[in-house]
Amino acid sequence: MMSEFSISKAAKIYATLALMIFASLGCNVTSAAEQERPRRFIYNSDGGNIFIYKNPPMTPEDVYAYVDEVADTQVTTFFICPNYGMPLLYPSKVTEMVGSLMTDEQWEDVKRIAPERKGTKERGLTNLRALVDAGHDPIGLVVDRAREKNLEIFVTLRLNEVHDVQNPDSLIVSKFWRDHPEWRVGKPGDEIMPTFKEIIGGRADKPVNPIVASWFPGALNFAVPEVRALRLAELRECCERYPLDGIDLDFQRFPIFFPQDEGSKHVATMTDWIREVREMTREVGKKRGRPLKLSARILAKPEQNLAIGLDPATWAQQGLVDFLVVSHYLKNDFPLPIDKFRKLVPDNMPIYSSIEVEPYADNFRKIARQLWKNGTDGILLFNFFTSRESGREPLFELLNELGDPTTIKATESK
Repeated sequence: MMSEFSISKAAKIYATLALMIFASLGCNVTSAAEQERPRRFIYNSDGGNIFIYKNPPMTPEDVYAYVDEVADTQVTTFFICPNYGMPLLYPSKVTEMVGSLMTDEQWEDVKRIAPERKGTKERGLTNLRALVDAGHDPIGLVVDRAREKNLEIFVTLRLNEVHDVQNPDSLIVSKFWRDHPEWRVGKPGDEIMPTFKEIIGGRADKPVNPIVASWFPGALNFAVPEVRALRLAELRECCERYPLDGIDLDFQRFPIFFPQDEGSKHVATMTDWIREVREMTREVGKKRGRPLKLSARILAKPEQNLAIGLDPATWAQQGLVDFLVVSHYLKNDFPLPIDKFRKLVPDNMPIYSSIEVEPYADNFRKIARQLWKNGTDGILLFNFFTSRESGREPLFELLNELGDPTTIKATESK
């Protein structure tokens, strides 16, 4: 017979083994959830950048080049923005195409400037009109080429563009915005509150750009049903017009949707609107026999989202979105808190991380390495192409590194 000591010892051994098995099973469950979350490497194109460099008139082949330069790399997914400022980059039936409401005098000015100055909206408008006059859909060319290159293709709509609102006659400000000053969150030039200064990166040693800050209060107010209805109509048109894999709601460009001190009061308003968008994508997906995914590019901290009226945790928990992209506003100021978002959403919900444009390859590598370490399910590159504004080609070699933590090259010690 076994002694009490032996029995006690055996019991401890069995208990330890049981705990080890339970822990192992727990790990397997976690791993299974992680395996369900697809890895993505997303290239975000703002659309307008495609049309502002080539000498007019552009051809379809010129447009294809902007997809081809990121194809056959680690990039899995191409996000194309369909709006240039507020208007759209294709002939729309629910709003205007950018430049379509130009007067004859404005058009003459645009045609005069376009050949002389690359990187300008004048060149972009000239090239867009040339493509449309030749029977092409500018965004359709991008979508079709991405599909040919076996890239997942999303339209990413900038939900509340405010570029140039200090100039109401700007060609990238919509007629809808000009006609309804009463449907804005404030007036361009109003002071922005500390919450928004923090979101867009204002610090004592690096204050907010005063021009950009002045744009924010000119944003449209999503508390107004007509504003939400227009955005939903634009999204529906994109879904019905193009053979997309999904649509992305870009809340970070620009992150203001309600009067500055009322965001938290309208969390339910925005969640209800997201539900409408989801219902629309399901309806369109059912008609075409293939589902449409829905994603959202959100703010860097959970509390920032709630402060401006966004509740991505609820969207995820209620199945209203398929994945989230956590993002800074243009500056990689601090490591994105992926762990905080992971605690708020279901285990099988992918969370991706945006890297804003950086001047050096090693900057991208260090940020990406940290994001992968922190548990991101993938990387989105935002404004990666904007080095062309300074005459430098983007760091395309990084497209074969950053999408996989095992392929990121070592950074040079400084």
